[in-house]
This record gives sequence, structure tokens and C-alpha cells, in this order.
Amino acid sequence: MELKHKLKELRTARNMTQEAVAEHLGVSAQTVSKWERGLLCPDITLLPKIALLFKCSIDSLFDMELAWSIEHRREFEEQIRTLHAQKDWEGVYRAWIREIELNPDHYGNYPDVMLHVYRKKLYKKEYVEKMISLAEHAEKCCPDDDKRNEIYRIMLQLCAESNDPAIKEKGKYYYKKLPSLRHSREIYAKFVMEGEEYRRQLLKNIIYEIDGAECAIRQLITPEMSPEEQLFYYKKAAALYETVLDGKYAGFYDPPLLCDYAEIATLYVRLGQPNMAESYIEHILEALNKHLIDTERKNTSKLLYATSLRGAATPEQLCQKLLQNMLNTPELAQFKDQISSMQKQYNNYISQKEGTNDEK
Repeated sequence: MELKHKLKELRTARNMTQEAVAEHLGVSAQTVSKWERGLLCPDITLLPKIALLFKCSIDSLFDMELAWSIEHRREFEEQIRTLHAQKDWEGVYRAWIREIELNPDHYGNYPDVMLHVYRKKLYKKEYVEKMISLAEHAEKCCPDDDKRNEIYRIMLQLCAESNDPAIKEKGKYYYKKLPSLRHSREIYAKFVMEGEEYRRQLLKNIIYEIDGAECAIRQLITPEMSPEEQLFYYKKAAALYETVLDGKYAGFYDPPLLCDYAEIATLYVRLGQPNMAESYIEHILEALNKHLIDTERKNTSKLLYATSLRGAATPEQLCQKLLQNMLNTPELAQFKDQISSMQKQYNNYISQKEGTNDEK
């Protein structure tokens, strides 16, 4: 992106006028206008002030980061994979912190380290307080509402695990920062969007609502419920995803549906209905088989939006974990051969895929 476009993008993202930028930098509004039209370049002595004002690096103003970021990211991701293989969870934490300190305005990295701390239960006070400091920085400086909300979602869960009353209270703070269902801005998109942009937002709304509703139904399930009652709720949760996925490749959204199927199969075995359980095992294996075939991966539902959305773990990693969990579930022992066969195929596919990526 050219500097003129970058300056305008940074200014509008912060809802600043050209006059406001000019006042902060000690120049005229006409000068800022000329920068954004490409008629004039900022004096080199102003670059640090511009970077400070827009809370970005000087390199990012000129997209210099693109020259090294791809190779750097590959090296970093390889380092993370190695540390994961060694189960060096504190090493993973330190690597993420170094990466964030190197690129503090890359807010997409923040949820990754926060999820790592939460999932690996790194609840030492110093770690949690570091996450809070990152969240506070993102709250003040991150211009992307969706990224901030993702950070709030993770932080409220992380803080809730603490025994420190002050940190627990922080969890309530992050909960209140999230937009409520009733007042969520997405439902008012038609007032500010039109055409293809509005259509994309509607598709986003659909999958976000389905995802939230499916999660809420699963949370209604408790160990005290009878198997019949648990089965009722798991089938309702799965039905929500079935509505939008149409039995097609779902990427990011496959793991939660397949986890529901695994629970349903387990419950049918407990209820003495192995044939019903087998039908859901087959559903799981059919869905995973779509991950292995390029043409199937391109075949997505018309109602499914953003299958490329990614969290700290890829869909493949989550599906690998699902298969292992199924093999470790006593009720599913009678299906061990089918599950093991798929696990072998799936692991081979992932290894080949990673090998191809390494060659690139």
C-alpha cells in the first residue's frame, strides 16, 4: 500500500479529521491533505511523531514489514511447532511474548498467547498480569473491534480461573466490555452497509448466531442429567450446525459439530443402541474424509461464511485431537478399527500438507 493510502487509512480508522492530525503534528491541514493525495511526502523528522500518533511502527507506514514478515513468520511458527512437540508450554509462552514485544501493533497475536495461557493453565500471577497488561494495551490502541472483543472473550475466561479476587473482578470487567446479544451492532448493519458488503455481513451474522446458540445449548448439559436428556440437547446442538453446513466441508466449523456427533455416539452406546451410535461415527468419518480431498474442501455451504477463520489451533489440529479422544473413549471401543484407520489417513494427510508448506 502506498504511503498516501496508508496515512488516510490510519487516520480514518481512528475517526480523526485532517485538521486533528495536523494539530497533533504541528503542520497545516492542507499539508496533511497533500500527503493523502500523494502531492507531498512527510518530512523524515515527522515520521516518529506520525508512528506515535497512529500507534504503529515506522516500517509499517511504508509496508517495509512485508519484506521480512513472511520469512520471519515461517521461522516463528516452526519454533512454536517445535516447542509444542516438546510440550514446553512455558517456552511457547515466552516465544509469544517475544513476538508481541517485537510487533506490538500486531493485535492478532494477542489472543493466541492468551488462549495458550488459558488452555495450558499457566495461572501464575505474573503470567495472568502480563495478559491483563496486553489486554489493556489492546483496549486503548487496537482499532479493530472484532479483535478487541476476541481478547475480551478469552480474558474473561482466564480471569475467572484465578483465586485472586482482584483478577476475578477483572473477568467481570471484560464480560461487560463485550457487546450484548440484544444490542449487538451486527443487526443494524443495513443502516451502514449495502450491496455485497451487507450480504457478507448477513452471512457472518448467521454463522455467529448459530455458533453462539450451539455453544449455549451444550452448556445446558450437566453430568447429573440422564443419558436420554443429554442426548436430546446434543442432538439439538448438532442440528443447528447441520442447518448451515449442509453436509459440506466446514473448515473451522467442523470440529464443534463432530464433537457433538462423538458425544451422541457415546450416549447411544450407553443406551444400548450401537447401530445408532455407528451411524454417527460414520457421519464423523465422512466429514473428515472431506478434509483429505481438495475438491471437497472447495465445496462449502451457501450459508457458511468465513471457513478460513482461525483460532490458536487449526481445524486439522482440533480434528486430530477429536480422533484421539474417540480412541480413548471406552464406549467407542467397538469402532476402534474404523477410527484408527481414519486417524492414520488423517495424520498422513497433515504430514504431507506440512511437508508441502515447508517446501514452499
